[in-house]
Amino acid sequence: MRKIFVFVVAMALFIPAALLAQGPTGVESAEPFKVGTFNIHGVPHVGIVLRDSLVIDIEVANMALEANPEYAKIPMPEDMLELIGRYDYGLKYRLYEIVNDIVDNNRLSGSSRADFVYDVSELRIRPPIMYPGKMMNAAVNFYSHACEGCSAEELAQRTQARKEDRGIPYLFLKPGRGAVIGSGDQVVMPYGRDRIEWEVELAIVMGRTGKYISATRAYDHVFGYMV
Repeated sequence: MRKIFVFVVAMALFIPAALLAQGPTGVESAEPFKVGTFNIHGVPHVGIVLRDSLVIDIEVANMALEANPEYAKIPMPEDMLELIGRYDYGLKYRLYEIVNDIVDNNRLSGSSRADFVYDVSELRIRPPIMYPGKMMNAAVNFYSHACEGCSAEELAQRTQARKEDRGIPYLFLKPGRGAVIGSGDQVVMPYGRDRIEWEVELAIVMGRTGKYISATRAYDHVFGYMV
């Protein structure tokens, strides 16, 4: 068995600045953040990632915030899919409030550090979305994949064809279960194999449903990114 090691930044969802901008309530985040899934006390929890090194347990941090009667009671998402589904329906402002409360009260380090703040190195990093509903993979992302093992002439022909058809993506599906692991998790190689094919992948997480979406409107449906 072999292991894949991925830096934590790659294992958290990066949320575009447009989704972190000031909202109609007037609340904005004091710092940029990412979101991810981490094992805390052996159980998967959704966490806010600050400064690429600190993880905030959203559920416990929210309970601490709601101890102040100025804040309404808002249930926290049980997983990343629920967070994504509720993000544009008010949940993002609660995440901003959690971040602001922690940053403004200097609860990230030293003796005042909150007990719901963890170093990334303390936790097992899980896939940000543990069980995605659908995974669509774009093939032939770079021209050398257009015809592996071809002669130079054949590769040139295939490359030209891909350039001409670049507006027509070639997609294939992967299962939402069994195909995703976390940083440092073991990859089990099939019997009789001594190596695996590997690539660096950029994942685009769609946060809003849609169909027949134009290229100019596609970004409106993007929730975040993973590497």
